[in-house]
Amino acid sequence: MIQYHVFPGGKKRVVTFSYDDGHINDERLAKLFTEKGIKATFHLHGKYTENLTETEVTNLRKRYEGHEISCHTLHHGWPTRMPQQSLVNEILENRKHLENIANYPVVGMSYPSGDYSDETDSVFKACGIVYSRTVNSTNNFPLPTNFLQWHPTCHHSSALALCDKFLNNIDSEWTLPLFYVWGHSFELTTEEDWAYMDTLLDKISGNDKIWYATNIEIYNYMTAQRQLVISLDEKTFTNPTALDLWVEKDKTQIIKIPAGQTVRI
Repeated sequence: MIQYHVFPGGKKRVVTFSYDDGHINDERLAKLFTEKGIKATFHLHGKYTENLTETEVTNLRKRYEGHEISCHTLHHGWPTRMPQQSLVNEILENRKHLENIANYPVVGMSYPSGDYSDETDSVFKACGIVYSRTVNSTNNFPLPTNFLQWHPTCHHSSALALCDKFLNNIDSEWTLPLFYVWGHSFELTTEEDWAYMDTLLDKISGNDKIWYATNIEIYNYMTAQRQLVISLDEKTFTNPTALDLWVEKDKTQIIKIPAGQTVRI
């Protein structure tokens, strides 16, 4: 029996953080994540990314270095209340601005106001968006089954108790693997709020059983895993992708399949 629930380095747990809008507080928050060795995804809308000077572009690129820049539409409207032509423009123009900042393809997103539907998802997909986060907290730790309706664990304001639950069961076979926290940096208005974040990040960071990843890294890895070619006797594995991959066999053996290679066990 082969199971995919193994991540880079053979780890079985994943942590990611996701913050919306692009507020100036992102600068302090991104530095805090970097100091703690945690990766985050920052979803920026057009208010903070339009009509920038080259200096402003450089400063934003530096602000989010080591993390992921992701879409949040151009004007932060309600996707389900727009004609498709408006929604297409909202996504594509947002992508253009962000790709100028990021210097890489920006193909992730979070829904403005948490607003989405199956119909709008088809538009996002046509515009090259491969995942998008909702605001529907699961209060649990599931992996996404539909990346265009990716539900987080919780908002950061309720994350401490769930962090304890996640860590207390980190070695359990039956615990779901992904702790996904979202929020807005503008909600951090006092030093007590920042102290709370510091406590949360101290608690979840520095654990060698956890893969700390951005949203797009999780998408890319999970997508690549499904491209493995596995023999009928489950002893030969061909990895046609550019990522090193890991799987578990018979609940006892972790197998690494390097990028572009075939492994026989």
